[in-house]
Parts: sequence; C-alpha cells; structure tokens
Amino acid sequence: MKMTVNRIRVVVLGSSRCGKSAVVVRYLTKRYIGEYSSTGDFLYQHRVAFDGATSEVEVLDTCGCAKRGCLAEHLRWGDAFAVVYSVCDRRSFLAAAELLALLERTRLPGCTAVTLLGNKRDLEHARVVKAEEGQELSLRFGCQFYEVSAAESCAGAALAFHALLREARALALLLPTPRRKLAAYSVSKVCILLIIYLHIDNIKYDVNLN
Repeated sequence: MKMTVNRIRVVVLGSSRCGKSAVVVRYLTKRYIGEYSSTGDFLYQHRVAFDGATSEVEVLDTCGCAKRGCLAEHLRWGDAFAVVYSVCDRRSFLAAAELLALLERTRLPGCTAVTLLGNKRDLEHARVVKAEEGQELSLRFGCQFYEVSAAESCAGAALAFHALLREARALALLLPTPRRKLAAYSVSKVCILLIIYLHIDNIKYDVNLN
C-alpha cells in the first residue's frame, strides 16, 4: 500500500511526561488535557483540511516506555514523525536527539517528514533547554523545529502539525514509494488502542481495550 495525499500516518515520539499527549489532543480537539501517565499507545483518526485539500490523518501517540521492537514497528508504520521534548527536562531533550538519530538510521534521510517539538515553552521560569539548542539539533538532522505550549493555546501545535503534514504531502507527490507491508497494525498485546473519529460537529469514540 502506498501513502497518498489523502491518507497520512503520523507517529508522535518522545520520553514520558514531556507532554506528547497534551500536544496531540490540543491539536486535534483544541482542548488541554494536562499531564497524565499512560502505559499504552493511542491511535487517533482525524480528517483535516488545509491548503485547499483534505487528508485523512492517523496520529499515533506512542507510550514513552515503548520497547525497542514496538518502536521499530512504529518507525516502519509512519509516514511522518513528530519528536517531542520538554524545554524543562534536559533528559527528554537528549532522548529526542537519540530518536532523531534512530530515525536517520532507519528511514531514508531527506525522504521522510520529521519535526522536532519543544513543549512547555510557557514555563520559562523552569526552562533548562534553550530554543537555540533545539534549533541546532533540528539543523543537525535536517528537520523542522517548533517550540509550542499545549497549555496556552492550540495555535502553535496546529502550526507545527500542519507544516509536518504539508511536508509529508509534498514528499508523497515527489517520492511515491511502496509502504512496507505490515500484516496487521498492533502496537502490542499490552497496549491500549484508542481510535477517535473527529468530525466538524461530532466526535465519535471507538475504544478497544486489549
């Protein structure tokens, strides 16, 4: 199966408690959910319209404690990747650097849409990672970079995700390649799969707990 401009799979990566889920939900629903711990992956399905076109977007919010085998599956599954860290947590920034390096080794450089997201920019008093460090890291790996605040507004998250989707669309048109086949998508037997269908005036939740 090929990725088309009508369907894009986005994988959100990052260490635990960096605010990955808050950023994803803020973008998809414009709501702020705050911090919470999860031992499973969440899959969201969302129809998004921008730049005069509509895409069916699947966003996989991965568990920060994902096992290596599970992570490898995520990297094969995705078309685009958002790597998130907290500007208040140096370890999450170092973890983001490792994830970017893994993406570079696993995926063909220059042929995959990737963005680096520094979350919690509103907590300036607790900042330990400078914006310049995030910029330098993104330049090192040739990816986009944004600092956002899931707590303050959805504007930053929307800007970052739309830029990522725009890049994924462009790459799909320029470099159409067969998707690596997966017999069936399954995060793992212990993961929670949550599929959310979001419509303009209606939200339908389809929850499957394994």
